[in-house]
Amino acid sequence: MNSQTESEDKKFRNLFNKIKLLNEITNQIVYFGVTQGNSTFSDYVDMNCGGIPEGEFEQIIDISAPVQFLSLYNQIAENRFAFSVSGLLKMNQGFFTPVAGFMKQVGSDMGIEGIETIDQAFEIFNAFVLDGMPGDESKKIILHQENQLEWELIKDNHREAWTKAEGNLEIYYKLQENFVNGLLSRSNFKFTKDGEIFRIKKES
Repeated sequence: MNSQTESEDKKFRNLFNKIKLLNEITNQIVYFGVTQGNSTFSDYVDMNCGGIPEGEFEQIIDISAPVQFLSLYNQIAENRFAFSVSGLLKMNQGFFTPVAGFMKQVGSDMGIEGIETIDQAFEIFNAFVLDGMPGDESKKIILHQENQLEWELIKDNHREAWTKAEGNLEIYYKLQENFVNGLLSRSNFKFTKDGEIFRIKKES
């Protein structure tokens, strides 16, 4: 295996891990919906979005066509998250608060130690947030300083799923903010979205 293939394999495995993580988060949200009295909530998400098989990378991904499989599961994971959150909020808008708290807790439980630079903080964002396929450039850096990094979107990889789910895309970004700040909770960095600008900033 040459270095380029090894690099691609690493990117594919990282993407697979992000897909699995988002799907696991979704499954917990679906379970919450069931416990709140909607016994068919799991069926609703499955019927609208399909499912992702359980198992490790080699068991699920055909290594002769990894892009096709990962692209499919990437979209399924995005759809499942959008439908589960949007469906839950259609049941009760008040469910946003526990879901937002859950997202922050998931990130905090995975909180990364030893983040010292703005670039490392940005790498954490990219390593854990499902945001398109490898090589699918969606961000444009507009400010890169020692203690602050800002970007805007060239392409929104989440809009399609939230449109399908008849959900509010801004809800996704609020939950993303909670999750990422959980990941960064053991550092001095904070992530915010201000209008169309995404920002990671080191706090004094």
